[in-house]
Amino acid sequence: MDPKRYEHLTISVEPHEMRMSHWVYAPKVVDGRDGRVLLDLSGGLWDLVSSSPSTAAVELLLRKYPGDREAVCLSIRLADNSLWLEGTAVATEDIERALERAQG
Repeated sequence: MDPKRYEHLTISVEPHEMRMSHWVYAPKVVDGRDGRVLLDLSGGLWDLVSSSPSTAAVELLLRKYPGDREAVCLSIRLADNSLWLEGTAVATEDIERALERAQG
């Protein structure tokens, strides 16, 4: 799949098969200005359902495989590349734990 570009952010996915014909499209977000990886869920259970830009942020709708729970919204603010999960700031190194908690 071709990467999507929003402002200075590039969002790509790494598809991997979980089971026969069950695919997860794990997202990776990179700041194109300096190459810094802001989010990398490659090889994991988090699937990128959709991405949508606004003037202030890019919102990623994520769902954990097998997809039996509601998706969660992760926002990346364009001004400072900060990560916000359901309205709460999250450090890059804590994102997977925060996603787990948000899925309940």
